[in-house]
Parts: sequence; structure tokens; C-alpha cells
Amino acid sequence: MLLPLVLAFNAVSLGSTPPPVHAPPFPVRPLAAGVYAVPGDSGRGSEGRPNAGFIVTPAGVVVIDALASPRDGRRLLASIRTVTRAPVRYLVLTHHHPDHHFGAIVFRRLGAKIIAHPDTRVLASEAGNAALVKDWTRVVGAAAMRGFAFADTPDIPVLLVDTLVLGGRTIVIAHPGAAHTAGDLTVWLPDDRILFAGDLLIEDGVTMIGDGSAAVLLRALDAMDTLHAAVVVPGHGRISESPAALIGATRTYMARLRTEMRAAVEHGVPMKRALASLPPPDDDRPVSLNSRRRRNAARVYVEEEKSYMGLDSAGTTP
Repeated sequence: MLLPLVLAFNAVSLGSTPPPVHAPPFPVRPLAAGVYAVPGDSGRGSEGRPNAGFIVTPAGVVVIDALASPRDGRRLLASIRTVTRAPVRYLVLTHHHPDHHFGAIVFRRLGAKIIAHPDTRVLASEAGNAALVKDWTRVVGAAAMRGFAFADTPDIPVLLVDTLVLGGRTIVIAHPGAAHTAGDLTVWLPDDRILFAGDLLIEDGVTMIGDGSAAVLLRALDAMDTLHAAVVVPGHGRISESPAALIGATRTYMARLRTEMRAAVEHGVPMKRALASLPPPDDDRPVSLNSRRRRNAARVYVEEEKSYMGLDSAGTTP
């Protein structure tokens, strides 16, 4: 088991309390009775604001992801308050990338318990938490980060599968393996057949695996297929009218990429030449479509090289 990186609750802070400013709500989309999506930006792939969601039960609210900053977290809370005044009991984090959890402190301060995978490591934090916050503040702005403190260390860690029953509603929270990141979770509502997939799915079908594994992602996609979901909320972008089509498109892209990179490795083609047919990454746009395709190809090439050399027979390393 990977050792969790335990973050001190106030290890990095940009102020102990959020500023007293009005937080206009985001639009809310009902998915089923008591189940809502808070849609992010469509048409921008991973560069847009992520999707979030919440579940209203007679015993309180479960929130799914907290968005990219305390300011966005407050706007997400305002969105929830357009539907219900019930207390927020739990916040589920689908993974530990900043755009999905840097608003978590808003819900922690309300008393919500954090449900997450305990492995919080991501490549973006390799230089340390202070550097991560500094870099992210350059992305979203200092005003958005006012009141920030890390709040992604779980009160309730999920390592495999756990079931939360709240107010008569069953919520299944599962770790599909290190597909997009080491700490991925999905949220499945079996009664409504609604799946919140986090960044395992993106609207354009090009899931980024920089912190995960193509082999694990393909297994996770197969597991999603078996659910026969009526609705799948991807990590970013529009909610597809055909969940099976989005899962299938993602699988086709990743399987083809693995085949291409495996062939390159087996024929002794250097990585640089194997990637030559791809568009160059976009300057200062690390998660644009071109950048994701290029980064995925480099990651998969290394995975296939390790596999070919017998260094990663399990195919599960993040």
C-alpha cells in the first residue's frame, strides 16, 4: 500500500477565515430526485472549471468535489443553498488535484467530514505544498485563494470500496486503482444509476494519466461499463447523453495509444520519434487537448517500455 502524504490542516494558509463577500451561485442541474450536478465549463476539456455535484437526503447533504479555490467553494455552497438549507455532512473528493479540492476548506469549516483516498500524492506537489499553493495561486489569483488551507486529508479514508448510507440513500464510493491519479475515487448511486466519475472521464474522451496508468484506466473503464449507468458526470465538460459512448471513446483512444507505443518500443523507436506525429504541446497550457495527448503518449511509452523489459509486470504503478 502506498504511504499517504499527511498534510497538516493549516500547513499552508492564506488567511484563517474567508472574506465576508457575496458568493454568487453556479447553475445547478437536477439529475434525479435529490441528486444535482453543478456543471463546469463545456467545450474546454480539462482546462475548464470542473463539474461538481451534491446529494440531498433527509439526514443532510453529501457534496462531490469542492472546486479549485475557497472562492469557488463558497460559490458551490451558495449553489447548494439554492436547493436546500440542510447541513453538509460529507464531502467526497474524487482525487487530489487542486482544481477539485482547493475549495474543500469551506466545507471542512462547516463541519463536513472529508471522504477521500488517503494517497494525496500528485506530480504537481513534488516541489512541496508551499510551491503547489504558490503555483496554483498564479493560476486562479490571490483573491480566489483567500482563506485557503489544505483540507483533503480524509476523515474517512476509502482504499477499496465503501458504502455510505445517509437518510435512506445508498452511495457507493470506490477506488478504481491509480488510473488518473493514485487517489482516484468514483461515486455511484445504484438506485438512480448515476455515476460521478471524476477525471477518469473528460468530455473529449482524452483522459490524462500523468499521475496514473493507462492499464489501470482501461480496467476502470471496463468496470464502469458493467454499471450500465443512466447518467455519468465526467470530471470536466458536458454530461454526455450516452455514458456508454463516452466510456467507449475513452477506451478506444487509450487502447490505440497503448498499441502504438508498444509497437514503437518493440521496434526500437525512440520516444522522441514515436511522438513526432503528434501536435506539439501548447505553450503555457499544460492540460489543453494537444498537451494531454502528448503527455499521455510519453507516459504510455514509458509504461510499455517497462512492461517490455519486465520491470512492471503488474501494470499498476501510478
